Parts: sequence; structure tokens; C-alpha cells
Amino acid sequence: MSDILEVYVTNAFVADNQGGNPAGVVINGDGLTVAQMQSIAAELGYSETAFLSPSKKADYRVRFFTPAEEVDFCGHATVGTFSTLFKTGKIEAGEYKQETGAGVLGVTVAEDGRINMEQVLPEFGENFSEEDIAPLLGLAAEDILATGMPIKAVSTGLWDIIVPVDDEAKLLTIKPDQKAISAFNRKTNTGAIHAFALTPTESDISARCRNFAPALGIDEESATGSAAGALASYLHIYQGGKYRYLFEQGEVLNKRSLLWASVESVNDKISAVFVGGSSDKPIRIPYRLEEEAV
Repeated sequence: MSDILEVYVTNAFVADNQGGNPAGVVINGDGLTVAQMQSIAAELGYSETAFLSPSKKADYRVRFFTPAEEVDFCGHATVGTFSTLFKTGKIEAGEYKQETGAGVLGVTVAEDGRINMEQVLPEFGENFSEEDIAPLLGLAAEDILATGMPIKAVSTGLWDIIVPVDDEAKLLTIKPDQKAISAFNRKTNTGAIHAFALTPTESDISARCRNFAPALGIDEESATGSAAGALASYLHIYQGGKYRYLFEQGEVLNKRSLLWASVESVNDKISAVFVGGSSDKPIRIPYRLEEEAV
């Protein structure tokens, strides 16, 4: 006997319906064991796969797995999940709640299918030295120092090391040492390095970004929603209190992606963080869970 799972893939944070970051979405994930979910995520091979099940606290419980391990939250898989539910007719436009490992978070589905998701309020962790981080990315310490901004661990659901780079061209030519990055992330209990370069003030794009998470089984990701929230929070603090951002990611992977992010504050303290984007049409993947694999 075998169980047929309802599995989809969709690209989240697409730019003009192209590019984006593929996420797996398993609609009927209830009844699966953790080992089964991990095995399915590894077999599908996307940077994250989301598994839906009923929740007593929210509209859905959503669990996120990389090919290597479970993570508390994933931005692009959240966008992919609720876009898939909407585009397959399982939900209508409106406001929803998802129960995640990072907490119960709101998700808004617009009439045009765009998804806007609440993220955990930011935590700001330790600073790191340019001398430690620059070699991991094939940069000189001065490439970071020249920005006047710190290297900082920030989390809006997952810990990212936010790394400012003083020039877009240098960002795009980063040569990551994946083994060294993985070791550094594990040593510092962080998930990824998220490097960015600010764009000219006349550009619609606030910053271009690259995300490296080899410790999670992802050498480089084309769109990282959790890191977009962390970066927006970082820039709100270190770049003069701006509130709305548009980030571009994935260009070097030929998967150009656009991520909207916004920050709200009360009395100069961040009170809410949101990240939004669109997905392309979900594609159903035939998947049969064999009994002997259970």
C-alpha cells in the first residue's frame, strides 16, 4: 500500500514572473513523521520544503525542512505555501495565521496573489570582525569597513550574519569559501551569511543581496525571505530609520528575485516586520510515499 502526497513546487519572490527561489510545498503533511519529512525534503532537493498540517493555534501548522535539517522559519517557503494554497483554490484572499517553530505569525494574501508575511520581531546579536568575515567571502577587510556599518548577527526567525559590502560589483564577484562559512556558522550558532550592497539612491532597489547557508545544505540561495526581514531591520537601525525596502537577490544564479520588506516602529523601537513577494504558478509533483519507506 502507498500514500499519495499532494506535493507542489513554486518559485517564490519572482521578478516579472521569472526567477525566484523554488520551494517544495506538501499540502497534506499531517501523519508524516519527522524522519519522513526530512527524507522527502532531501529527495526533492529544494532549499526548503514546507509541510502543512492542522493547528489548534492557527489556520495551519507549517514545518520547514532544508535538505539537511528542520528550521524554525522560512520566508520564501511561506510565500510559496500560501501562494500555492491560493492558486489551487484552497484558500481565498484574506488574512491567515501560521504556526511555525518561530511562533504564530500572520500572513496576508492579496487579491492579486501577492503574499505579505509577518516576521518575528528582530533580535540583534553579536558583532563580528571584518578580519574574520572578509576571507570567508574572498573580500578584503576594507571592502566591508568602507561602508561604515557593522557586521551583525540579526534574526527575524533565523540568525543571519549581515555583511555590508561597499560596492555592488564586489558583491557580485564574491567567491565564498563554503566549508569555512559552514564551520563559522556552526561555531557561532548562526544559519547563514547574508551579504548586501546598497544601490544608488535613484534606484528602485534598496540593496542587492547574496545569501550563503552551506551549514543548512544551501551553498547559495536566490531569495531568502527571513534574511530580508533581518536586513530591513538592520538598515532601519544603521541607515537612518527608513521603513520600506526592495531587495534584489539571485542575479548571479540567473534567478533574479525581488523581495519587499517593511518595518514599523513605535518610539524608535521596531514593533513589526513584514516581507512580501509573489510566486509563479505552482506545479504538482507526482509523489507516492511507499509503505516500506515509512
